[in-house]
Amino acid sequence: MRRSVLSAAAVLSLSLSLLSLTPSNASTGVSSFSSSHRIPSLTRSALRLSKEGKGEDDKYGDPEAYVPQGGSKVTRNFMTCEDLRMSLRGGAGSDAIVPDQKLQIVFVSAEIAPWSVTGGLGAVCDGLPRALAKLGHRVMSIAPRYDQYYDAWDTEFTAEVPLGDTTTTVRFFHAFKKGVDRVFVDHPLFLEKVWGLSKQKLYGPKWGKDYEDNQLRFAMFCAAAMAATEKLSLGGYPYGQDVIFVANDWHAALVPMYLKKAQKEGTGWFKAKSACLLHNMVFQGRFPYDPNAASRLRLPQAMVDEMVTKQPLKVGRQKKASKGLKESVEIPNPPMDVLNFLTGAIKFSDAVLTVSPQYAKEVASSSAKGAELEKILTKTGIKGILNGVEDIVNPSNAELGLDIMYDGASLEKKAQGKTAMQKSLGFAVDENIPMFVFMGRLDAQKGVDIMFEAIDSALKGGMNAQFVTMGSGIEELEEVAAELEERYPNNFKAVLSFKGQEKYKTYAAADFAIMPSRYEPCGLVQMEGMRFGTLPIVCPTGGLLDTVSDMETGLVMEHEVDQDDITPADVEMLVKNFNRAISLYGNKDKYKQMQVNAMAAAKDYSWTRAAKQYVNTFLEIGAPTN
Repeated sequence: MRRSVLSAAAVLSLSLSLLSLTPSNASTGVSSFSSSHRIPSLTRSALRLSKEGKGEDDKYGDPEAYVPQGGSKVTRNFMTCEDLRMSLRGGAGSDAIVPDQKLQIVFVSAEIAPWSVTGGLGAVCDGLPRALAKLGHRVMSIAPRYDQYYDAWDTEFTAEVPLGDTTTTVRFFHAFKKGVDRVFVDHPLFLEKVWGLSKQKLYGPKWGKDYEDNQLRFAMFCAAAMAATEKLSLGGYPYGQDVIFVANDWHAALVPMYLKKAQKEGTGWFKAKSACLLHNMVFQGRFPYDPNAASRLRLPQAMVDEMVTKQPLKVGRQKKASKGLKESVEIPNPPMDVLNFLTGAIKFSDAVLTVSPQYAKEVASSSAKGAELEKILTKTGIKGILNGVEDIVNPSNAELGLDIMYDGASLEKKAQGKTAMQKSLGFAVDENIPMFVFMGRLDAQKGVDIMFEAIDSALKGGMNAQFVTMGSGIEELEEVAAELEERYPNNFKAVLSFKGQEKYKTYAAADFAIMPSRYEPCGLVQMEGMRFGTLPIVCPTGGLLDTVSDMETGLVMEHEVDQDDITPADVEMLVKNFNRAISLYGNKDKYKQMQVNAMAAAKDYSWTRAAKQYVNTFLEIGAPTN
């Protein structure tokens, strides 16, 4: 396999000279608790790695990442001649449906699992394209090439694309997986910055710190994606211009704008349509306005003017970092003229979509949830389509590597998984002690700061329960996790790193899954937990409210938590719901019925269901078919 066509050194001076658009402190949007002050790394003696949590499969240690179907490198299956032919050319295999109206769908995304994933974005761009391909559509995803992917091969096709005030050469690599053409844009601005650290360094050297050339990199990426769509031959012919683009988050925001520019100028793409898919409104691609932005982005000034807003560079209140995120001192974050990439995508797309119906309502009606874009979203309209869960995620599937398998008719076997986990974590082995699990990033969005306060309060008061957190995050919260484990060794354990298998074993063992999120565009843990009969305890926000019914399939807390601070009322509400869960657990008949309800409801949360809704939406906006 070939390396990038330019060296990093050759590009560095070019990118720095071209990009006066972004100062070193510019942000593409970070959580309201990010900070420029970091505390020293803590000694994680109390925090643990799963005994199986090292090595090749670490990429699946993110609780919000999918373990891809058939994702093992060593799996070999027999193919029909048709499947072999299609695997070489790109396209759907022999088991695909033949639709009456066939679409060519192109996903443009900064992340595609399992090759690159930091959370929900990469996971969606893995599962949704595969589901659309199964419905018989021709589907391609395009992402940067951050590593020497073992299964993506050099197409030997190159394109000259804009890079600021000049041009640069990009190369394309290709893999065909599960009916989807996976295309990767090869350029040193991606590969030689990241070099395989595709869960950590996609957007900056660390969380909350962005690369100075992000605007330049992703503008170039959008142009490259359109070049690949139009001209890269896959199976004898390219996708061409008659496509529907799905532009994911701000990194792909210029695709709808370039499309509208070409259509208005009469230079092509006449039938093409675009939909921008918003995964998290916090990440908008805000950059200081530059008078030369139009020429550097290759857009008319009138279109650039539509992207200009008066906003702070970073989304939300910015606080000094402190243990447990309790610091109240704010860091100045004044409004200024900014170039907001996401605003451009929203205004110039043919459809604006997001990942759950409730989140669509929230971002169009709340300044906090819409991150100051709620008025624009109200004007353009936004539709929410609930994300799906992989079909293989269920406790009766041997592929997940579970020690104990069960279904809704054999829920008593779940106790065996719980016993095994209690032993492995050093907890008291007692089926009657309820086990609560939190799976996710340790950060403010997930409400982890509030949850830790509530756990401390509950255990200090003598609550007889076991709490497990699975996932890493910001140091300020990892430090609190370490202290809780030292303080309550018989009741609290924190696991920072683990394999995908361990995630499913934890679902199989736990009784309740805690999700006290400040906001949650969709959420995955609640749906996967329900598949395993693990009842979610959720805040009534976003996709959590779309998927969990109080006292039917889980527990829905009384109100949302404060968007910025830890309040006594929120801590008390969490403790109250821990107690409510314990009372429910003591009522075995009611608890079992809710488990059965949850497992049945979660079967409907599939990518096939979501894919059909996306197809209907694409057809409604006039996407070309053949």
